[in-house]
Amino acid sequence: MQRAVQTLAVAFPSYRPRRLTGEVELGVAAAAAQGVYRPDQVSAVLNAAFDEIGGVATDLTEIRRLASGAREWLLQCAASLFWRDTGWFQSTCATCQTAYDLSLRLDAAPRKPASDRFPVVSVRTSLGARQFETPNGLHEAALARSDGSEPARALVAACGLGPDAMRDAEAFTEDDLAAIEAAIDTASPDIADEVTTICPACKTAVQARIDPLEFAFPTMQSVLADVHTLAAAYHWSEEAILTLPRGRRRTYANLIRRETRR
Repeated sequence: MQRAVQTLAVAFPSYRPRRLTGEVELGVAAAAAQGVYRPDQVSAVLNAAFDEIGGVATDLTEIRRLASGAREWLLQCAASLFWRDTGWFQSTCATCQTAYDLSLRLDAAPRKPASDRFPVVSVRTSLGARQFETPNGLHEAALARSDGSEPARALVAACGLGPDAMRDAEAFTEDDLAAIEAAIDTASPDIADEVTTICPACKTAVQARIDPLEFAFPTMQSVLADVHTLAAAYHWSEEAILTLPRGRRRTYANLIRRETRR
């Protein structure tokens, strides 16, 4: 008997952000900083940032069932709510360890649509025809917690829909694994999160990965610094400050800081 498909059949879902207040920012900041596994962080950030995904109320269970490419796209959408895209990033060359600037617009990252077979693909293997679902947040979380050995077999075991998926994964040949991964990649939606460029110092071709979790989201320290500034100047309560729209709170805080520096 086939296992039920978990991956939601939506490539790039609609979304509605939460009203951006200090309370929401603190929730996003806590989500971005929680745990050691990136899949958990992504799920928590999306849950904190969006009121609706795909036209329904945001739910962690459903967020985890989204395809990996959909999750990365939504993460970039969430990042755009907080981060003003200057078009410049800094990365470090893996060859010579020199830091270099990289010009890239996050909102212009190309998307690869899902195929008409998404979210299930059928692959003819040495064991016969087998079906697999495209990876989702549940698979990401499971793989992040695995020992890291033979990741290709772990992936096809997790995504396999057959009753003997685990046993099949152990028996697949290297050609089988390559064919399965290729079929899954072709079927899955995706968004670019890497760029290839030339290191200005050593002239080596390098790949830079752009991860919004590393730069785009507010920190608890920055939000609470605004709270402290406004509370000290206006004697407003923390609750009143955190319910302000993000733009108004930051404008008030910046005005106070500018006057203080005079």
